[in-house]
Amino acid sequence: MTMRNKILIIFSLTLFSKFVFSQQSDTLNFNRITFTCSLLEHLPTINAFNYNIGTEIYLKNRNSVTANFGLIRSTGHSGADFITVYSIKTQGYKINLEGRHYLNKHKLFEPAILLFWPHIFQYKSQRLLNSGYYIAIHSSFQQTATNREGDNYNQLNNPDDFYTVNRYVYSLNLKLGYNCVKKCGFTFDYAIGLGGKYISSNSINRIGKDDGWPKNEKDIPWNKLFDNGAGFFPNFIYQIKVGWSFK
Repeated sequence: MTMRNKILIIFSLTLFSKFVFSQQSDTLNFNRITFTCSLLEHLPTINAFNYNIGTEIYLKNRNSVTANFGLIRSTGHSGADFITVYSIKTQGYKINLEGRHYLNKHKLFEPAILLFWPHIFQYKSQRLLNSGYYIAIHSSFQQTATNREGDNYNQLNNPDDFYTVNRYVYSLNLKLGYNCVKKCGFTFDYAIGLGGKYISSNSINRIGKDDGWPKNEKDIPWNKLFDNGAGFFPNFIYQIKVGWSFK
């Protein structure tokens, strides 16, 4: 066999293998729409919960878009929560938008379970065009209004005892995740990500300087005054979504 024939055979086999692989990838099914809820978004911050619902819509070529909308409402009591500041009442909303691309990688990287234990719930996932590992560009916007008490909280007849802090948070992040879709349609979507966020806040009817309580309380761990100011900060995403997927 001549070298020329060997090259032609190798070239033909390569094309054939790529054709077969592409055919197998193209014949994978997909679920057109998924409804989800972000569990960790419900954890209270500033003494408030984020009651949210989201959806993922599959487009083509292993690409999809996701959106999540949440109403932020107080837990029903005043006080300081475990990571933020003292507040009386908080309300607002949060919007998440994301574009993701699935990597056609469905086998779990098991050593990651040691660090990211939610992976244990993602075995036996369906092989779909929109399941398995994915990368995503994630953005969010959050607006809240937090009522706080002033320096003279015990003087209830003084209308200046209370003031409102308006806060705006913008973020842009890069995510790596794994979307598990069970045969029954149940989905378990787990992701981590890194990026940045911009926080801006201002106060209405606030009396006093920043060195008095509660005006001197700061965001943890960013060391930014809660009541006012603005700045850019790093952002870390740890996300768990559950939901139901439909063809």
